[in-house]
Amino acid sequence: MLHPSLTLRGGAERQLLILAIELERMGHEVEIFTCAINDNCYPELTRQLTINRVKTPDTGSFQNINQKRTLSSRLAGRFKGYTSDLPSMIALGKKIPKGFDVINNQNSPTQWAAFFAKRKLDAPIVWNCNEPPFYYSDPKQRRGLGKINLPLYEGFDKIAVDYIDSIVSVSLVDSRRIEKAYGRSSKIVRPGVTTELLLKASGKELRIKYGLENSFVLLQVGNIARDKRQCDSLIALHYLSKKHDNVRLILVGQGPRDELMALSRKLGVDKKVLFLQNCSDEELAQVYAACDAFVFPAQITWGLVVIEAMVASKPVLVSREAGSSEIIQEGQNGFVIEEPYTKNMAAKIEKLITDPDLRRRIGNNAYEYTKENLSWEIYAKNMETVFEKTIANFRKSKLRQFSFIS
Repeated sequence: MLHPSLTLRGGAERQLLILAIELERMGHEVEIFTCAINDNCYPELTRQLTINRVKTPDTGSFQNINQKRTLSSRLAGRFKGYTSDLPSMIALGKKIPKGFDVINNQNSPTQWAAFFAKRKLDAPIVWNCNEPPFYYSDPKQRRGLGKINLPLYEGFDKIAVDYIDSIVSVSLVDSRRIEKAYGRSSKIVRPGVTTELLLKASGKELRIKYGLENSFVLLQVGNIARDKRQCDSLIALHYLSKKHDNVRLILVGQGPRDELMALSRKLGVDKKVLFLQNCSDEELAQVYAACDAFVFPAQITWGLVVIEAMVASKPVLVSREAGSSEIIQEGQNGFVIEEPYTKNMAAKIEKLITDPDLRRRIGNNAYEYTKENLSWEIYAKNMETVFEKTIANFRKSKLRQFSFIS
């Protein structure tokens, strides 16, 4: 299994590590190869696995999510595909030893490492494409220097993806983005969710600790990034605060938060926002338990944190542009947010503020849905089926090729 780095507590990292653990429980031998690893990334999971940290020419771009963006870093970022990512992925792919039956690469740009690994190992590739690279979907990537470097960048990327045998997506949103970027179909396999800690947590101590006993608490979890749209949650809080003085917002996630803090001050809600970083699983479970509603205006292909909030029996409000919205039954186990997102989010949150019975009913339905439909065991079994079919098809193809040559 290949992943760029294991240096933060993100949904993709959790998905990778738990999949590896579940596959080993099923009797498979799994090794993970990555460019960087530290104790910020689920040490309780990483210590259970064989993880190879491959020394590469430059791991800086995979290492520090909290780095402030400067002019020099933005310029470097425009060309890091050539100066950092590509050399690192070449080294990662070439240093994987022979003897594996299948290469399972995860987040981009490991499709490049898988390309070089396949040429060496002569083994098929299954790509868990949780999100195609942003330069396929974000027009801002094509401004300025992007006009020069992205056509070449995409060219190599598409060559590498042509060598991938099977692509796995997490949602219809993800599947459509893959089809648009590469002209390839994908198998949708929805990730599972860990329930034990979420079911045990109460949240009472956290509310007391931060003075939230008499507040209606909103929660958004996710590393700070433009596509996670924490700014929408702040604006919705601004609208709600005009009528409800007791509404608070907790934002959990790593990343530079200066812009969000500046926006909260501009909107006059800075005293109503709590930023939390580097939460352990136990602490995060307490945060879920402490909130009254979970908001997710992100425009991403899944959103594991939405499912975790549902396990905690919380009503969730999810953007239509997020893949996890596909499992939401409107008004039954959550709400789907349509444009304009901030005003619609605020309006639906107000329903929850004024109707405790509605909150309770939707939260209970959310939990029941996850219990019946989503688990890591089911996810691992579905992935095992994909691996087995891909290996069988690859070997048949090799046999036909050998027979033709003979």
